[in-house]
Amino acid sequence: MESGMGPARKWLWALLVLLGLLRLASLGAYPLADMTEARYGNVARLMAETGDWITPQYTEGVPFWGKPPLSTWLAAISMKLFGINEFAARFPSLLMALAAMALVWQLGARQRSRDHALAAAMVLATSAVFFVSSGAVMTDPALLVGTTLSMSAFWQSINRSGGAGKPWGYAFFIGLAIGLLAKGPVAMVLTALPIGAWVLLQRRWLHAWQRLPWVSGLVLTAFLSAPWYLLAEWNTPGFLNYFLVGEHWKRFTVPGWQGDLYGKAHSMPKGSIWLYGLLAALPGRSSCRFGY
Repeated sequence: MESGMGPARKWLWALLVLLGLLRLASLGAYPLADMTEARYGNVARLMAETGDWITPQYTEGVPFWGKPPLSTWLAAISMKLFGINEFAARFPSLLMALAAMALVWQLGARQRSRDHALAAAMVLATSAVFFVSSGAVMTDPALLVGTTLSMSAFWQSINRSGGAGKPWGYAFFIGLAIGLLAKGPVAMVLTALPIGAWVLLQRRWLHAWQRLPWVSGLVLTAFLSAPWYLLAEWNTPGFLNYFLVGEHWKRFTVPGWQGDLYGKAHSMPKGSIWLYGLLAALPGRSSCRFGY
């Protein structure tokens, strides 16, 4: 059943297409904008030029242990196809953003209606942080695809009857593997927290346990993600200790941790994250008025 959006529907679709075309046209229109883009763009360039697809390099011969390589793989492949330029470096982020939007649309259509799905896609597309990151050289678009796939697949898996939910159950674990290769164990935390809260509030923990293929699914996640971690440690011993222990434990538990090889944390007033979150979401929330 449609939500009665009426004539506004075609204008929303037109606006979505226009936003996508504008973002596509802007990808190569300006130099890499800041230290983040410059860093990851150079890492991808070195991968494309050296042919070392296992160990990302910070500078030639110096391994980059800060992040897993999924976004670097995509950018390096894009550079192989389109040359060493800003468009090639940014193009995979746009593809990842479109994939995340497609997952949001599909989930909205399944839960409510295609009009609700369109409104959800519009909220996402017009959110400032999403629009900017959809054309930026960074790891977050790939992480977004992984977490969005896992969370949407989880809902699909436990809410579809019979065998229809089984493929979605495995898609949940594929999403975890994507997140692990995009940014590391933080992807599992970002996925587990909202899903865990929802399961407890809805009292569906037993249903979730029964509907998802936890054993074979976790094996699938390990099969897809663990080989790179092991090969990275083999190529450059010390990676696992730095990335898993340093970046994911000591950074948060050791006051004044000085082990960061690629920069240092910025000191900000407590609570600043909420202000940044509000600014990042604008103006997407206001776009809901078109749909309801």
